Amino acid sequence: MSEPNSLYVRVKITREKLQQFFQNKPLPQTIDDDWQTWWGSRDMSSKKALENIPIYRVESNRYVLNELINDLDFACFEQYDPISQNWTFVSVFFSENYTEILPILAFLKGLAHYQDVGDRGAAIIYDFLWGHGSVMAYLEFSNQQATLKAYTKIAEMEPTILYIANQVLEKAVDSFNKKLEG
Repeated sequence: MSEPNSLYVRVKITREKLQQFFQNKPLPQTIDDDWQTWWGSRDMSSKKALENIPIYRVESNRYVLNELINDLDFACFEQYDPISQNWTFVSVFFSENYTEILPILAFLKGLAHYQDVGDRGAAIIYDFLWGHGSVMAYLEFSNQQATLKAYTKIAEMEPTILYIANQVLEKAVDSFNKKLEG
């Protein structure tokens, strides 16, 4: 049985634009070369062609996050730093299934449109807890776009991004453990 991978998101975005994103609904995604290249690079059993990208059908983007945060099984943590203008969101226990991660990837690709031109960021779904060094998905935020990278191993990632992701997820694990103890 496979174990859930962790989700780490950190993007630079103004508070006002982040709030606009939260108020709007998730938008559909078009299957383009970015999606196809990434999907083609994934190694999975019973792999099917990527024919559609499911989206969350909810009242707002904020609703998506609230559902994850309120479900303790995901062990989520969220923070906005007004000085650096970085929004961080993590889920320690996110998913082990490629089809299940498609809606969050679509959700995150939609976030990129709200960033300012020079803003950057990353989103990673990887096996933080289990130590196999595998990457399910890596989104690079730049120029108001989120591009899927074909990384399959953490060794392919920028070491600083991985270091920060690990630190933030460690903090989320500690917070989660304190909730369970309390």
